[in-house]
Amino acid sequence: MKYFYVVLSRTGTFLSKIISKVTGDWYTHASISFDDDLKTMYSFGRLWAYNPLFGGFVKESVDFGVMRRFRTADTLVMRVEVDDDKYDEIVKYIQSMYAERKKYKYNYWGLFLSKWRVRVRSAKANRFYCSEFVNYLLERFGIIKPGEFGKVVRPMELLKLRDTGKGAVIYRGALCRFNTGI
Repeated sequence: MKYFYVVLSRTGTFLSKIISKVTGDWYTHASISFDDDLKTMYSFGRLWAYNPLFGGFVKESVDFGVMRRFRTADTLVMRVEVDDDKYDEIVKYIQSMYAERKKYKYNYWGLFLSKWRVRVRSAKANRFYCSEFVNYLLERFGIIKPGEFGKVVRPMELLKLRDTGKGAVIYRGALCRFNTGI
């Protein structure tokens, strides 16, 4: 058995503050990582750390980008256990997405309308916002059933992984202080 990690965070960006104010949600961003130290995370977010207007499929780390600016972001980490084959499939899928990352775009309309639970999907299935992406992976690889967390999934809904026993919270605190001890 192997683990991957669903990472929920609340940075200090202006957009994060607006999302929290509008939705009432504490966590405003979601990522996925395969590293026991969260050295590299994958998500849909800002392409450039200081510019919220351009988003897409990104690697994130406390060493670069937005997460470097907000190293002390309040973070909750859930560990999800999967068999070795499924783990390898997910990693391969993410690697292929990242290799073709220019074809993936940020789902701005989806993010905006998620407050009202309105789902907006492009005719092309290449647009996501952060939690929509993580939920998509969980469904695609059979970790959760399609629609199990709802049609529109904000970062806070991903806590249902804990509630359903499919994920275990292993950390809450500053991102830069995370260490699983594995």
